[in-house]
Amino acid sequence: MIEGLNQEGLKYVDDNGDDQVIPRANIQDGYKYTIEQTERKDHLMMLCIQKYPDLDKMTIELFVDRWMNYKDEMEQEMRNDKEYMKKFKC
Repeated sequence: MIEGLNQEGLKYVDDNGDDQVIPRANIQDGYKYTIEQTERKDHLMMLCIQKYPDLDKMTIELFVDRWMNYKDEMEQEMRNDKEYMKKFKC
């Protein structure tokens, strides 16, 4: 277990010397999707799992959720990555 990590969350000492806790995430606090969005997410998950079978499903889900909710930002990050963009003829 990581030092400072307990049932409540991550314990740490702030700049004032006070004990603080960053609470654990509630797994129920995910994105809220419509039926159509859920179907789209399931489809994207299936495609990604087929293409990257060695990657764990939680990582894939994080990327799919980010893509569905922040597509423009992800595209901009991709375009700003010169090494990645070398793979494509623009």
